[in-house]
Amino acid sequence: MSIKQVQDWVRHRDTSLFQVVACQGNEPTDADVAAFETGCGLRLPSEFRDFMMSPLGGLYVEAREEVWPRAKEFDVGPFWSFLYAVKVFGIAADIPDWLDIRVQHAWLRAEGYAGLVPFLQIQGDANRYCFNSAGVIVYWDHEEPDDQAIVQESFGDLLIRELRDLEQRTQRRLTGEHL
Repeated sequence: MSIKQVQDWVRHRDTSLFQVVACQGNEPTDADVAAFETGCGLRLPSEFRDFMMSPLGGLYVEAREEVWPRAKEFDVGPFWSFLYAVKVFGIAADIPDWLDIRVQHAWLRAEGYAGLVPFLQIQGDANRYCFNSAGVIVYWDHEEPDDQAIVQESFGDLLIRELRDLEQRTQRRLTGEHL
């Protein structure tokens, strides 16, 4: 996978279904990323570093609300029917806390998991994909936080898979399968 594949997905997405927000124009410098790495004690994998410093760093992709209305309090449905967006945490000027990798890492560190750097989350799911201290991707499950499953995909392959899964969930939602 390359950044180009993600760029192609973003460029060719169905804009009537998906909205994209990214740091575009506010990309962090190599020094910004290095400072974060020093602070967390981990060198991020080069593929993720490159992505984070690209215009797509700090990426948020969501199904448009008019296509996928947001759940209201006490709504019920299958778990997948609440997973309407993909977040890739980043470091960009003026990035909101909910998308800032520094804030997300500080939260996980406060929970007792200083050796993990969260980088990707599905909106509506408390679990996160993280890099462990060896730079390996693991899946951090909030219900069993000490049992981190190793993910056998690169960052880019994982991101493309999650974007395609979002497309499939959106199609399921459009066909009324969630009802």
